[in-house]
Amino acid sequence: MTADRLGFAVSLARKAGALAQSMRDQAGGLDYTIKAPEDYATDADYAVEALIRQRIAETYPEDGVLGEEDGLQGRVNGCWIVDPIDGTINFSRGMDDWGISIGYFNGTEFELGVIFAPDKNLMASGQAGRGAFVNGKPVTFGQGHPSQTKLISIGYSDRQPMQEYTDRIARIRAAGMDHRRHGAATIGFLGVLSGWFDAYYERALNIWDAAAGLAMIKAAGGVVEHGPFDTFVKEPTRVLAHNGRIPEVGRIVDPAQTQAAE
Repeated sequence: MTADRLGFAVSLARKAGALAQSMRDQAGGLDYTIKAPEDYATDADYAVEALIRQRIAETYPEDGVLGEEDGLQGRVNGCWIVDPIDGTINFSRGMDDWGISIGYFNGTEFELGVIFAPDKNLMASGQAGRGAFVNGKPVTFGQGHPSQTKLISIGYSDRQPMQEYTDRIARIRAAGMDHRRHGAATIGFLGVLSGWFDAYYERALNIWDAAAGLAMIKAAGGVVEHGPFDTFVKEPTRVLAHNGRIPEVGRIVDPAQTQAAE
């Protein structure tokens, strides 16, 4: 059933991406709902999540679904975790840094994940024990470019003080590395899988932004860190995912949290 779920998720992500693009391109434009300061959803976000929920209910009626827009419906142990459009601001402004994120939690781990970036035409997929792929090409973290500057993708939200964020950038630069920020966790995870970045880090990330990316990077042989699932399902937690070639990356991006975990 795992392989069936993965193929189902890949196909569904493509359908969801096509729906999002068509709604953005419609003559009347997008409608917006303000959820909180600097946090809004478009009618495409709601429509895409509704499509994903409908298809899951039709195909796997026993499974639960946890989505950004409509919360948890059904069971947690055997649950799809969905961000219908991650990077809504980018999406609504016509930028290509956004993605559809579909993960599956089997009660023990994030078992499989799919991230589709429609405007980039990039599809990442993976499952525990079977590796990960980007546009059909296997992800191989063992092949690197040691002479190149290491790149860390980082996220930011107002859940953390700006000073903490700028201090993190200063530590990355002091370590001889560089950083990028795209305004969408899906692009950070996709970048690690594609070899653009060596790591992705965010101090407080929601589970629907992270489940698929964490599943794929772990399946590819990378290293992932996040809070306990019981906490993660209720509130944002620290998330780190990397290719394993920078063992000290945790201490660089967040020394206080790394020391607390030891």
